[in-house]
Amino acid sequence: MKPTDNIAKNLRIDRLTIYIMFFLLPVDMLNGVLLTNDISLPLSVSQILKMLLLFLMFISFIKYPKYLFYSVGLSIILLIPTIFQIIQFKGISLIFKDLIKISKYLIPVFSFFFFYIYLRKSTASLIFKLVYFSYFILIGNILIKHVGFGYPMYNYDDIGSKGFFYAGNEISALLLILSSIVSFKIWNRNKYLYVLTALLNVFVALTISSKTSLFGIVLIHVLIPIKRPSLRKLNLKLFLNTFIIILIALIPLSYFSWSYIKATNIFNRISYFYEKFDFLTFMLSNRNVFLENSSIVYWDQYNFIEKIIGVGQSTYEQLNENKLVEIDIADIFFAYAFLGLSIFIICYLFIATQTYILSKNRDKYPYANLVLLMLILLFFISSTAGHVFSSGMAGVFIGLLFSLIYIVKPNYKNGV
Repeated sequence: MKPTDNIAKNLRIDRLTIYIMFFLLPVDMLNGVLLTNDISLPLSVSQILKMLLLFLMFISFIKYPKYLFYSVGLSIILLIPTIFQIIQFKGISLIFKDLIKISKYLIPVFSFFFFYIYLRKSTASLIFKLVYFSYFILIGNILIKHVGFGYPMYNYDDIGSKGFFYAGNEISALLLILSSIVSFKIWNRNKYLYVLTALLNVFVALTISSKTSLFGIVLIHVLIPIKRPSLRKLNLKLFLNTFIIILIALIPLSYFSWSYIKATNIFNRISYFYEKFDFLTFMLSNRNVFLENSSIVYWDQYNFIEKIIGVGQSTYEQLNENKLVEIDIADIFFAYAFLGLSIFIICYLFIATQTYILSKNRDKYPYANLVLLMLILLFFISSTAGHVFSSGMAGVFIGLLFSLIYIVKPNYKNGV
């Protein structure tokens, strides 16, 4: 078989994988309807689809030994705490539970490798079609609340909207990722349409009724149009103009958002929890309390080895009565201890370093600055609100977002 035949065959498999990704959100909708109506399956339809995608990505890595090694290595390392639990308590069934839970952490990494390899062989056209399709499915689900369908984000007083999805706390991260890519492309083509898209995304975030989504959406759409300043060539005039633009954009957005909040039941919920908790607990939605409780469990119930390698996701959830911290770094640490936390930091720093280097040449790598902005924002959100890097819904799109740094502007020539 000729090398070109191998490339064509691999591309067909990769495109098939991406076409299957178009079903991610529709299947998550079906999964949400089933779970909300207490129809529980041994393995959810969403988990089945994601395991299929992981398998197909793994197949695509066979031709690339380096990425195959990384993928297998990461999977084995994250299973070490589970294997240790099995040795202690001889419960082999634990490995199947943790394999499903580990997949949430593996999907962003596998997806990043997959899309990087795909972009080396093909254009990004199909990838952006996936982004647009998923974006419209997501905002359609959220806005359907205004015509009386879907499920509320908070059952208390029918507040917010999560459409037909079940994991409402993962919707904010997904909206930030998809809307940032869509808005960035629109900004480079039509500035007036960008303003309308920004307003639409703010309205969608308000409909979700999440502090995270609203803060993130406003910040993204204010920063996308602003050229990243250079520390070497600090321009006072540019700095002042940037500050004025941010101020002009924030005043009407803040007024519109606050007016909407006061006119809905969201205001009653905010007032209730603000009076009930201190400011830090209110801002972190009680996560600081969960962090303190999980820390007590870690020091009191983990043995010496478990304090180093962790106990695995299932055991961690069991020890904490399924009340997780919901801060990604903390949940990774309490499940996988220093072993898992080191992997997370290494992966994050690798992406951040690559992105920063490529962002210096935005004429060649047009998406690098966007990804750098999103890296900082997603890390901040994952450290305060969680459900970002451990999100089953957003996992594939996180890997997709990070891979955009390798897209080269068409007709780019070195030195031009």
